[in-house]
Amino acid sequence: MKKISFKKFMKLVRKDFIKTNYVLTKKEALRYLRTLEALNEIKNAYERSLKEYRKGIITYKVFKIGCVSSVSYCLTYMYE
Repeated sequence: MKKISFKKFMKLVRKDFIKTNYVLTKKEALRYLRTLEALNEIKNAYERSLKEYRKGIITYKVFKIGCVSSVSYCLTYMYE
């Protein structure tokens, strides 16, 4: 069973958040992603997704793409 580390998950979220957020500059986006609010959301999403993946509820592809884009989208609305 493949596994995505938290570090890799964070990197994917960062990349997606910067790519899809048209309001913030890259510098502002990176600053926001280092806040406690954003880090807690990413960590919680990772742990929740990892549990679902281990139980076979979601696939690796859903974990890597769907869960990443979901938390990125959530962070966009949390920022506003």
